[in-house]
Amino acid sequence: MSEEKTKVFEIAILGRALWELHSLNNEGNVGNVVEPRSVKIIEPNTGKAVTTDGISGEMLKHIHAELMWLLDDKNHLCEACRTLHPERFNYVVSKTGKYSKGDEPKVIEDALKTCDICDVHGFMVEKPTVSRKSTVEFGWALGIPEVYRDIHLHARHALGEKGKRQESEEGREGGTQMIYHRPTRTGRYAIVTVFQPWRIGLNEAKQDVYTYDGNRRKERYQLALRAYQLMFTRPEGAMTTTRLPHVVDFEGVIVYSTEPMPVPIISPLKDEYISEIEKITNALDGVQVVKFKGVADFVEKLRILVNVEPYQMTFGGE
Repeated sequence: MSEEKTKVFEIAILGRALWELHSLNNEGNVGNVVEPRSVKIIEPNTGKAVTTDGISGEMLKHIHAELMWLLDDKNHLCEACRTLHPERFNYVVSKTGKYSKGDEPKVIEDALKTCDICDVHGFMVEKPTVSRKSTVEFGWALGIPEVYRDIHLHARHALGEKGKRQESEEGREGGTQMIYHRPTRTGRYAIVTVFQPWRIGLNEAKQDVYTYDGNRRKERYQLALRAYQLMFTRPEGAMTTTRLPHVVDFEGVIVYSTEPMPVPIISPLKDEYISEIEKITNALDGVQVVKFKGVADFVEKLRILVNVEPYQMTFGGE
């Protein structure tokens, strides 16, 4: 691939990640028990309905956005995103009060010119009502049956009046204790994510003629790819203070297009997903497939795309 001439339209990362003893996403608490997240799917290799483990796309997207924030020098973030405020540019609009109905294209224009994260990850504004669709999309990370799940018993101990009485009556140290149950999971997870570099800086609120308002298109493209590199070397999420995932493996394919062509995505739940992707791309012009085996290989292979240019569409009337 010639980095000087190549411009990337879309990128998909499809793979199987092996994470050991993690608890990255949970349903919530039922009493003193933390319930792991479960989803029902049709297992594509058997055609049977099964229940498996899931890590939501919201969780994965949050990890990617936070890594972009860490990598950014903070000089190209809006007031909200400098502190990872969840409202993003809506917070800025509400605080300034300078926009009104009819200013929707101006809201998007100002956001794209101001903020790397708002541009790449999108946002919604309440008044005036307008939204910026994310250029980064994640599906659920789905456990490829079977995922091993355990609930572990833990206890917290604290000395108190009851403990003092027990110590004097029984001749040993006593105290109060709280019993709680926490899950861990081990398994391979099917990862599906799509990145649309061609939409970086694109103001789609200007319905008469779309325009590119962002002035940092390549920098934002590079930030997004570097965040992808890091998120599979160091997955974050729930309960990582005591259940930091053991990252073991990540293998799959990077699919990218160099002309206006949506990249095909076949779920890694399917055993033959790589060969099917290869057959599809062989039948399409302008779509390439790069296989990777291992986390380090993934980081190296994705680095090939870091220094190329994001594709820019041309529109009539410009």
